[in-house]
Amino acid sequence: MGDKRSGARPRQPSQGGCLVVAALVLMAFLYANNPAVQDADDGIALRLARVAELDVELQGHAALRDAARSDVELARAQAEHIEAPPEPPPPPRQQRREVLTTKPESQKDYRGYTFWSSDFHISPIADLKDLFAPMGMRIIDESLSGHCHLKKTCSRNLKVITKQNGITLGQCPNQLRRKFFEAYVNDARMRSVDAFLCHHAAGLCEAFMPFNKSLIVVASTRYEIGRHDPRRWKAWNANLKAIAAHPRNVVAANNRYDAEYVKYFTGLSHVPVLPNYCGYTGVTYNPTRRQILIGPGRGVKDHFVQQLDSAARNKRFQGQQLQFKRIRDLYPHFEYSDLAAHPCIVLIPYQVSLMSIFEYYRMGIPMWAPSPELLAQWQLKYRVMSERTWDLVRKKRPTRGSPLPRAPGASHRHDPNDEFDIKAIAFWIKYADFYEWPHISTFTSFDDLVQQLTAPSLDLRGMSQKVIAYNEEMVRDLKSEWRSIFAKMFRGLQPAASEPREQKRNYDEALLAKYGARQSDRCVGDAFDGAASDWLVRP
Repeated sequence: MGDKRSGARPRQPSQGGCLVVAALVLMAFLYANNPAVQDADDGIALRLARVAELDVELQGHAALRDAARSDVELARAQAEHIEAPPEPPPPPRQQRREVLTTKPESQKDYRGYTFWSSDFHISPIADLKDLFAPMGMRIIDESLSGHCHLKKTCSRNLKVITKQNGITLGQCPNQLRRKFFEAYVNDARMRSVDAFLCHHAAGLCEAFMPFNKSLIVVASTRYEIGRHDPRRWKAWNANLKAIAAHPRNVVAANNRYDAEYVKYFTGLSHVPVLPNYCGYTGVTYNPTRRQILIGPGRGVKDHFVQQLDSAARNKRFQGQQLQFKRIRDLYPHFEYSDLAAHPCIVLIPYQVSLMSIFEYYRMGIPMWAPSPELLAQWQLKYRVMSERTWDLVRKKRPTRGSPLPRAPGASHRHDPNDEFDIKAIAFWIKYADFYEWPHISTFTSFDDLVQQLTAPSLDLRGMSQKVIAYNEEMVRDLKSEWRSIFAKMFRGLQPAASEPREQKRNYDEALLAKYGARQSDRCVGDAFDGAASDWLVRP
């Protein structure tokens, strides 16, 4: 997802893939008192961050694919715990336009600002580079991803924060936050930065809070990643609400599910959806091959393939035997053009939001997904969405709920992490990307799917054209939303590269000035009992 407008590059890994990586009261106690437990959790979190990138970032890399499989096995073998709405969701474009409270002043064109990222996933940041560059914005990419070498963005000299401690902030997060500030408060490159980007993991923005810069938190998976025990999660909620309250910060998600999820546990009423665009593929739907693909690239169990084959027996599609093929069975590695050459893709998703599905959609490939009711049944029976909750990821064991209650004022009734209540499952999965976006068809059974695919009236090119038209409208809206964000953050401010901002040099004074917060003497938590005197609040 760096600069990828030049077309699908040979053997280039897809820039997508969205996501994965606590314990109950006993786990919280162990976490607070046993450094060995925290060291192990840091390792698990790092592996899970790498697992989150696998689906679309393995294209053309057989060796990396094999390593990824062992990463998945190792992460899950060591894993341990997750933590943990009644009106129907509004249409996707209506939700996407719930962006900001600030409009651009006279449509001023903000350009020349610098963003800092130390993400554990190469995809969201590379996608933003692709989107931001024509808008005159620059991203310093100090990547901590396990696949950063594919984009040549690996951090070389990052101080304090490492691949091992960045997701959880280590054994004593408050100590690490202070050390990071002290290491960078006088750093020349940091003085040129205007804002921090935190996607995967969102909680890394806790380390950036004392700096006189805007924070953009965009949850690309369940936002408590690295904050799984209840005490850490509660402290992260308090900090996230303080971040959201600052008028020059943004707390958002790149999908509707995670936006609603953040609202449920924090009580925030405004969490806009800022989707990734993935316009880098450089490929458009051009069907020349006959097999119907089953995607995404991993997580599709054999029994689903067998059921599809049974439903397709003796059925004709475009004058030939109807055939379904898993993407990875057909292509150990592939180009975007390979995918775009097939009639359509049937989704059997392991997550509610996947960057690979963003890519399929941007290429205009027609897609079919199981209906929400069918997917809820599959989840209850098969746990098909094996990365929907952190318990399933870390422990491979479903739970009946979250360790935290819903926030006061949260409108949704059902616990999003209850894997035994089909009503809760059905309610929450309605927010998945493949139900939010228009022009994705659904099926109620595999027989229903086959009937739709073999109908004489099926117009796949017409479906593709509708998706492509929506993509054009969507990217215009997305750029407009980001311009609104730039106005919200930078109104009245010149780029820090040309006009460095005042920065308090003392950590405690800086944190107090920015958020009215005093850091706890313990390893976790801030007290918001002070009076903020933030110089950035004033326009």
